[in-house]
Amino acid sequence: MGDSGAQDGEGATGAAGTDARQGGSGQFSSDQASAETARVDADDAEEAAAASGQDGDDQGGAAGDAGPAADTAGSAKTAGGAKAAPRRRRLLPLGAAAGIAILLAWGGLAWWTTQHIASGTTVSGVDLSGLSPEQASTRLGEQIGAQLAQPVTLTVGQGSSELVPAESGVSLDAEATMDEVAGFTLNPLTIAQRLGGAQSDAVLRVDSETLTGALEDRIDSMANGAVSATVSLEGTEVTTTPAQDGVGLDVKASVAQLSQGWPLGQQSIALAEGVAVPAITDQEAKDFVDSTLSPMLSADMAITAVGTQVESKATTPTVTLAPEQTASMTSISTDGGRLTATIDTTMLHDTIVGTMGDVEKPAIDASWTIDGTQAGAAGDKPQYVAPAEGMGIDMDSLTQSLTTTAAQGTDPASRTVALPLSVLEPEDTTPEADWGVKEVVGEYSTRYNAEDLPRTQNLRRGAELINGSVVKPGEVFSLEEALGEVDYEHGFADAGVISNGEHIDSLGGGLSQVATTVFNAGFEAGMDDTEHHPHQYYFDRYPAGREATLWTGKLDVKFTNSTTHGVLVQAWLDGEEIHVRLWSTKYYDVTITESERYNFRPVVTERKSGPQCQPYTGGNPGFDITITRKRSHNGQAVPDDVLTTAYYPDNNIVCG
Repeated sequence: MGDSGAQDGEGATGAAGTDARQGGSGQFSSDQASAETARVDADDAEEAAAASGQDGDDQGGAAGDAGPAADTAGSAKTAGGAKAAPRRRRLLPLGAAAGIAILLAWGGLAWWTTQHIASGTTVSGVDLSGLSPEQASTRLGEQIGAQLAQPVTLTVGQGSSELVPAESGVSLDAEATMDEVAGFTLNPLTIAQRLGGAQSDAVLRVDSETLTGALEDRIDSMANGAVSATVSLEGTEVTTTPAQDGVGLDVKASVAQLSQGWPLGQQSIALAEGVAVPAITDQEAKDFVDSTLSPMLSADMAITAVGTQVESKATTPTVTLAPEQTASMTSISTDGGRLTATIDTTMLHDTIVGTMGDVEKPAIDASWTIDGTQAGAAGDKPQYVAPAEGMGIDMDSLTQSLTTTAAQGTDPASRTVALPLSVLEPEDTTPEADWGVKEVVGEYSTRYNAEDLPRTQNLRRGAELINGSVVKPGEVFSLEEALGEVDYEHGFADAGVISNGEHIDSLGGGLSQVATTVFNAGFEAGMDDTEHHPHQYYFDRYPAGREATLWTGKLDVKFTNSTTHGVLVQAWLDGEEIHVRLWSTKYYDVTITESERYNFRPVVTERKSGPQCQPYTGGNPGFDITITRKRSHNGQAVPDDVLTTAYYPDNNIVCG
């Protein structure tokens, strides 16, 4: 029945359509009108079902109910009824199209913000305007990295310390930072902010482990206000002062604080405070007194040479230290944050040697010796001194033994230690053949007036002190160092000198003649002229332009051994001349020439007054002279030495 109805309807509809196109006035039957009404109702039901979200079964049911009527009346649909359904259906596609267009436009805008950075955009003060994300990431890495490479000041209370963030676990998280700046988002507020030029902070990573280590390294330097307990000695009386806590760095809390957000751009960062424990606590001070000081000062301590290698050499085999002596030698230190009692090894050594006598034997370095006496010097030759071991008191071992022994009780037997000894090795063991000390390479002598006894005494003492000096290759010989202290205790006397242009007596007068003789011996041998100072006035006993003066602390004579061999200095007096020889192996070929004297300045008479004035009969006139030394080694010349000296006239002095 349904199928035949449908066929009838289709035929009716076709007839009606033909009529409408042609403009005829054909009429619908009542059955056809009912069928058309049913079809329209069915269409409305379908649209309503689609709009209300009904499932397909409901829609199908409604259509099915209307089906017979539609079949029956299908041919009765009018042309006006055929236009009503398409107008209703057109509303849904237009709304959807508008929504899709808006979404596409918004999505495109969101995508644009991931590829372009708007003007005015900054991250932690770094301007990113107009850059691509890649360019922005590079700029951030450079500029934020530069900030993190600069030191910042960390403070805790009154304490402070510098730290470089980049070296302490702080770094830029470029990916997270750029996600904030140009990551994809549809959030309208975020997009609007980006388009207007957003300001944001860089995202920083903090490596907690590295930062913890950096802060722990600064705990001591940042602690302030802590006061350690102290221990002091006044005689044998021990005094202590209590410790005090201070303000310190709480590392854990500070790491947590900085990990939440590193304050980029701040030059000074206040960190979490903690308690600064003093380096030495009250308990540590008490333990030190009880375990070390009190036992040391509780009774006598003894040091004995009995049973040692030097027993037979000791005039008194045992040294007893009373508590007062021990206390006077003991100092208390806090080095390394620990209380320690240290016995002065020099004082203890002097006490032992002063009681036992000369129980030590120094090591002997390889060296040379030569006769410097008037009787034997002229014909003597250098003698090699072979190196040899020595024997000495092991002071470090001794002080440790005394401290350990003191803690064992007050019984005298338990407080006695054997004198510890150690072998002393020579510092220089150079074999004889390696020195090259075998011939005279330079010598010089100058005449003196043996009747001037104080001056002769100074010459003789000076020669004795420099005789046997050894100058190794590359070393500098200093006459002042070789002479040592110039005073009465070391055998010197007052004799004539020139001071401020006046002839007076002074300690060590005449040593300038030693200086002149040494200078010339070195000059002849080819030694480098390191320092010398000619006199203001010329004296006949010296070679013009080749003489030197000496004034302790101001003027010295020095030469440098620029050869590959050792140099031995020999010096002696023979009654009318002072001699200096240098023994070595010839290294330089030396030629010395002198000019004529020129620019003469005549002697005049000066009148002076005052209690210090001493009349003087003038000496030589002033003049200039030039000395030239040429040296070569194996045919290779070295730069010439050109010495030009200008002497003042040695004027007459009249007093009054």
